[in-house]
Amino acid sequence: MNAPTFVNADNIDYFITNVDSSSVTAQWIVDTYSNRNWVEVFYREAKGWLGLKEYQVIPLLSLSEI
Repeated sequence: MNAPTFVNADNIDYFITNVDSSSVTAQWIVDTYSNRNWVEVFYREAKGWLGLKEYQVIPLLSLSEI
């Protein structure tokens, strides 16, 4: 959210989960969301290890000419 209140905000982020609402606390949200960074870092590094960040899309017509 880009403002101190919902009334003034024009950009609101949502956190959606299927966890029971009785176990969701502010600390749980912070802990869970902070783990997302490690998933993003692993995904980015794995793409590099596998060479997926250097892929090229070739039109089907070009493949038939090879």
